[in-house]
Amino acid sequence: MTTLINNKKLVVLLVFLLCAGCFHEEASTPSPHLMTSLTQKRDNGFSVVAGEKIGIQDQVQPIHVKPTKAISFVDELHGYGVASSARDLQFLKSSDGGLTWRALSRLPQTIMLSAISFVNPQTGWLLTSESSDEKSELRLTLDGGQTWEVIAQDLPGLESRGVEPFFRFFDRHQGLIAFQSGKDMVLLRTQDGGLTWSASSRISMPIEEKSVFTFRSVIEGWFIGPSKKDKEVSILYHMTDGETWQETGRLPSFLAPQALSFTDSQNGFILMHTNPQSSEKTWQFLRTFNGGKTWSQHEFPSTFQPLAASLHLSFPTATSGWLLDARDLWRTTDGGLNWSLLTP
Repeated sequence: MTTLINNKKLVVLLVFLLCAGCFHEEASTPSPHLMTSLTQKRDNGFSVVAGEKIGIQDQVQPIHVKPTKAISFVDELHGYGVASSARDLQFLKSSDGGLTWRALSRLPQTIMLSAISFVNPQTGWLLTSESSDEKSELRLTLDGGQTWEVIAQDLPGLESRGVEPFFRFFDRHQGLIAFQSGKDMVLLRTQDGGLTWSASSRISMPIEEKSVFTFRSVIEGWFIGPSKKDKEVSILYHMTDGETWQETGRLPSFLAPQALSFTDSQNGFILMHTNPQSSEKTWQFLRTFNGGKTWSQHEFPSTFQPLAASLHLSFPTATSGWLLDARDLWRTTDGGLNWSLLTP
């Protein structure tokens, strides 16, 4: 009798275990409707990771999406740029030295971009204007470009059409906007991260012709222009006090400067080419390691055929540099000796 009771208990236990397994299997298998919902959420960019909040991932763009308006690299890998589409402006980020890009945020097409500057992977500024009234706006991000806030408007001197300013922040607080107006140059400086700006008195330029210039601080910069005596000779000028240009010397080339960048007070780079009216397009790259006292000349890829006259040359370090025109993005990892095309 005892054996029969024990056998019945064993059978009941086995049935209970089998039912529990079936119930677990049914509860673990989502319904077709729920599976479709989960698939749609994954396709829409939602993700759930242990220990993290649920959120929308950065939208990964096709491989052909690339900056066309401006770039700003903070080191060998991390760069930011802006691309123009038919509907809006896309703010892009690269974490592999410019090989691939993804969109983080968008700006209305009515916004006209002037320049971009980042000081670290999280902190950056966009200098823009409204196409309807040309009034300037300065936008700040503290989360790597995912969100932007307008912190200043109607900056003096930028309301004129055709002004192409130099724009850069050198740290979280100090920034500079510089533009040439006839025989003079105007410098706008900020010491509070872009909230307020002060304009310098008009700085007399060595020549009236517009040419390329760059700054590495709010008071130190370089300018290249033709010689007053011989227009085919290019002269390098240096500013160290934020007020006056001093002639540094001649450049060892008869070509015209197109883009200029200085990593620090010693390492500088210039892209030059023949006169635009010339049938033969010859490009040359110049490097200095002593602040412009001497320069070395190097051939630039003959396949370089920029769409626009405005070029963006950026060297965050003495070895890593990028060159952007409206169509292509080029990169060097050896200080400009060799260049590779990053965009097809």
